[in-house]
Amino acid sequence: MAEASFIQEGVGRVQSALKSLDKEYRRIQKQADARLRRVEKRAERQIKRLRAGLQRSPLAKRAEDVRRRVEEARSEAQSVFEGRLEAMLGTLKIATRTEIEKLERKVALLNRKLNELEGAKPARRKASPKGHAAA
Repeated sequence: MAEASFIQEGVGRVQSALKSLDKEYRRIQKQADARLRRVEKRAERQIKRLRAGLQRSPLAKRAEDVRRRVEEARSEAQSVFEGRLEAMLGTLKIATRTEIEKLERKVALLNRKLNELEGAKPARRKASPKGHAAA
């Protein structure tokens, strides 16, 4: 029996140590979470200050203006290129993609109508031989 109580006492100590470790872990975790929140808030404030400083900076304003101008020039150059390409294709009598797609849609529509008409013809053919047989 003394041996059993000794074992129970040891188990109790181990359980107590585990509970103590668990409490200590939770305490450290809470501290780490709190530090993380403080660091995140501080970083957010610094980022806001940097953004505000950059927005006030003449270089940032100039860079944004240059970016906008480049985008406008690119868009204009693309429009001019597409217009000239279409003109050149027209001169060479070459269809553009949009013209080909339009023709493909028309051909598909004509094929559907043709299939509908062909579907109607067999019914007439069947009726015609009967009419000839009766005559």
